[in-house]
Amino acid sequence: MKLKKKIKKTISFFIPKGNSKEKIKLFYYKLFSNKAISFDIKIDNGKVIYKTTFDNKVLYTNEALYSIAVDFGYYQHNYKAKNGDFVIDAGANVGHISMFFSKCVGQNGKVFCFEPDKHNIKSLENNIKLNSDLKDNIIIQDMLLWNEDTLLDFEESGTVASSAKWFSENANIVKKQAVTIDNWVKNNNVHRLDLIKMDIEGAEIEAIEGCVETIKTLKPKFAIASYHIIDNQPTYIKVEEFFKKMNYPFKTVRFRGNEIITFAG
Repeated sequence: MKLKKKIKKTISFFIPKGNSKEKIKLFYYKLFSNKAISFDIKIDNGKVIYKTTFDNKVLYTNEALYSIAVDFGYYQHNYKAKNGDFVIDAGANVGHISMFFSKCVGQNGKVFCFEPDKHNIKSLENNIKLNSDLKDNIIIQDMLLWNEDTLLDFEESGTVASSAKWFSENANIVKKQAVTIDNWVKNNNVHRLDLIKMDIEGAEIEAIEGCVETIKTLKPKFAIASYHIIDNQPTYIKVEEFFKKMNYPFKTVRFRGNEIITFAG
């Protein structure tokens, strides 16, 4: 067993739940965290609020970002969101990366959070409230991205695994509105789109199929989580085929473990 896992297991065994354990965990992650990332916590009326600093951007969240803060860098591997950018965060979940993008684009930019799970949206809104400098540049879009405008069955599990591509027997299945990026851009008079981040549980292929005209006219950059397995193969294979047919520059990069992201543009 690696040293990190041994320490975590020891902490979990000896330290009781509650604020004391959170302080011990904070010490541990400060000790082993990437030098570009720093963590802290504060106690507000007995509740733990987590502070994460990445690339000089400070986020306050209701969830600890100890193990996922590095993802901010992964998604910016090919293109870093900057002041004034318009960004789509497809699969925003509870808003961690959305809020980081919000800090990057500033009040002159926009971050459109596509998140169809009502439970995740509630958590996203609660996280936004913790950050007083996040005002009007985050716009929540309660819908799915797809290759046509239609209603789809969607597993609303309140987790990162909420999906329109696969279903378990333990979660609520609801009908959700799905739209193409092309129609959404047209209907909302979006004249600029600098970055599209996607992590939508295997639906990335359908989503980019609905983005053909937007690619031709607005030429956005892409950062697509492409490690999901659909039809017994990782999605980066079909994602790469799509961009190759579009004659749109792309590359797929493998980060830690099974984290695979396809960049394009």
